[in-house]
Amino acid sequence: MVERFWPGATSDAVRRSVAQLQTTCREMASDGIHIRYLGATFVPIDESLSCRFDGTEQAVRAAYELAGATFDRLVMIQELDPEMAPQKEDQA
Repeated sequence: MVERFWPGATSDAVRRSVAQLQTTCREMASDGIHIRYLGATFVPIDESLSCRFDGTEQAVRAAYELAGATFDRLVMIQELDPEMAPQKEDQA
């Protein structure tokens, strides 16, 4: 996950940045680099944007550089599917 603290960001600016990242990831993937854009969350009140990717740290850094985008923090995360949560046992 890549976090960007972006004072003054507008929804339009965020959409343009995300679109450029998506295009860059598609181009990199067509060149055989394992990277896929998974989505983003923009929190206007916090002036922050978080983007999720499937790929190595090096590939994500390269995507940002090629897209001309900046970020403040890159961290590896694990997405947990709610379907995988342990089920409560039936009680008699």
